[in-house]
Amino acid sequence: MTPVGGQQTSIITVLTNLDYLPQIMSRVLIIGNTNQKYLPKWHELIQSADTIIACDGAIADCYESQISVDFLIGDLDSITKQDLARAEQDKLQIIKVDEQQSNDLSKALRFCQNLSVNKIDIIGVDGGKSDHQMANYFALLEHDLPVTLHLNDAIVIAVSKSNPLHYKSNPGVSFSLFSIGETAKVTIKGAKWELNNHDMSPSTMGLHNITAEEFLSINCENGSLLVFIDR
Repeated sequence: MTPVGGQQTSIITVLTNLDYLPQIMSRVLIIGNTNQKYLPKWHELIQSADTIIACDGAIADCYESQISVDFLIGDLDSITKQDLARAEQDKLQIIKVDEQQSNDLSKALRFCQNLSVNKIDIIGVDGGKSDHQMANYFALLEHDLPVTLHLNDAIVIAVSKSNPLHYKSNPGVSFSLFSIGETAKVTIKGAKWELNNHDMSPSTMGLHNITAEEFLSINCENGSLLVFIDR
């Protein structure tokens, strides 16, 4: 079977930090290391990616699903010797990051900051331990990048002053909005319940809103928000 997605590289690189030369990669797909039985449902994202990054042990499921990976990133504590040897043989670019102050998803996103990226999609982070799931959400907040995290039931997007949300949708789609810390002057347009320059604190206030127009717009002047939009 021919591997799908990504563009195979021709250089074997093992790095101990993320000081990497900038590259132009307009659409990046990051595959997390959780239960990969749902990988086939993300076929469209895999096919449309210019570059595919596997987080550590996710490379095993990428091989099993015949997904061509360009970069392998993480502390490499979850990968088998056999898969690591295969990655080297396949001439993947391997970015080993030994520091333990961030998870593998955060390491992959930090690496993307050195690239010219228009869009980053993340899959393979459903399930697993609850604390790991929470850490994945905070990884979105650590890096000011155009990221969409795909869950089985929703997509998750981080919103800040420099990264407002402009989302094309249909009326009647449920979404929730949560403030991470204090967030100033939140504005929501295109929803059943809108806000105009409203200050938000961590609470359940933003649970279960509904889109009312073709476009949903959310922005703020200071702080960070997490938006969950139903599929």
